[in-house]
Amino acid sequence: MNKNDSKNKFEIGKKSAIVLMSIVSVFIILMAVFAVVSFPIADTVYDYNGYARTIKLGLDMSGGVSAVFEVEDDGLDDLDGRVNGTINSLQSLLVSKGYTESTVTKGTNSNGNQSIRVEVPDVDDPERVLELIGRPASISFKGEQDPNAESIIIGRDHISSAFVTYDDSHQFAVGLRFNDEGTKAFAQMTQDYLNQQIYIYDASELVSAVTVNSQITNGHAIITQSGGGYTYQEAYDFATRIQSGSLGVTLKVTEVRNISATLGDDAIRTALIAGAIGVGLIFIFLGFVYRGLGLAADIALCVYIVLLLWFCAVLPWVQLTLPGIAGILLSIGMAVDANVIIFERIKDGYSNSSKNIGDVFKQGFSRSASAIIDGNVTTLIGAVVLWILGSSAIVGFAVTLFIGIILSMFTSLVVTRYILKAFLSFGDKKSEKTAKFFGLKRAAQENVSPVPADQNKAVEVK
Repeated sequence: MNKNDSKNKFEIGKKSAIVLMSIVSVFIILMAVFAVVSFPIADTVYDYNGYARTIKLGLDMSGGVSAVFEVEDDGLDDLDGRVNGTINSLQSLLVSKGYTESTVTKGTNSNGNQSIRVEVPDVDDPERVLELIGRPASISFKGEQDPNAESIIIGRDHISSAFVTYDDSHQFAVGLRFNDEGTKAFAQMTQDYLNQQIYIYDASELVSAVTVNSQITNGHAIITQSGGGYTYQEAYDFATRIQSGSLGVTLKVTEVRNISATLGDDAIRTALIAGAIGVGLIFIFLGFVYRGLGLAADIALCVYIVLLLWFCAVLPWVQLTLPGIAGILLSIGMAVDANVIIFERIKDGYSNSSKNIGDVFKQGFSRSASAIIDGNVTTLIGAVVLWILGSSAIVGFAVTLFIGIILSMFTSLVVTRYILKAFLSFGDKKSEKTAKFFGLKRAAQENVSPVPADQNKAVEVK
């Protein structure tokens, strides 16, 4: 027999097990510490803030700002269509800036005119952002430094989007994207004013004067600033100003007010305490019912929690609201459920067979994988549908649920598996003591009394 054939595949060496458990322990500790601590970064003007503190919060968690813009009737055709297009543009603009829980809705003010309400949660300077979005702007490109000169490029007719980008020197710049009509008009303008300046006006205010370096025919342009380029904030403000000046209607700010968090700091603190108690009870339950198996699940669940916090902090689509927290709690429950399915398969396999523990572990993961994947994939499909078609509040639930399910499958099928391999390397896979550590036991064998010889005779029926 080949020596490798006799070695159970559900095993790793003791040295590898020690290294694995050390890496997992250090990872959990460091991720937990860096989630909450803050400190200044040496020799810089920057501070490090714990990544858990940087998770963006929704209106019900952190408050925000609400603004109402009156739509000015310019007498042109299809006002309703242009208002709907403006709502979509504003929503896309806010989402692109990371405010995934922002809402843009249409209404009617007291004068009977159409209005647009914008609610933006968790912003550092909400009034400034909304002023840039809602200013009664009309961006235009002119060939002369005269506000009364003919406009060659009109924002709402020709510009599709404006955004922050980089120039060839890796300095911040403003990128422009034109529609089909704007691409033709801008190509002609850059040909007529090659090596000359063109002037960008916001209504009658001169915003910038830029030099045309080449004819641009592909519908994409970059505005740079000589002498070191823009700062990010300058480029952001300029791009947002152009974007707002490209909306299909003119907006006038009629109301701006701050919205306080409906939950409040005390309620958030209470929710965190309740969540910690709930997770602690899960740890105790798993350890008490499944012993060594439960301890492995507890460690895997710690990996799951720190990874989930980190992804919620770094991914731009995550903005925590009450529905978002519900998605996290549901995904934690599914992570625990996956481990329970695996452990029950292992216990049944050990109870009803004479296989050693390593074989039973391998068989348990193999038998439970399809059930776990099927159950999680169906939930993932539901989360994706909600993410794509749901309202902004539902999107928060769908995003956190999607992230949580992906991580729960990874930790239950991969992390728990390798932790159990490490545990098994420190014991004898055939030992009853090892089985007891994992909470495993064989099924009781029924004692059948031998049948006396004289009762084995057949009964003759006459």
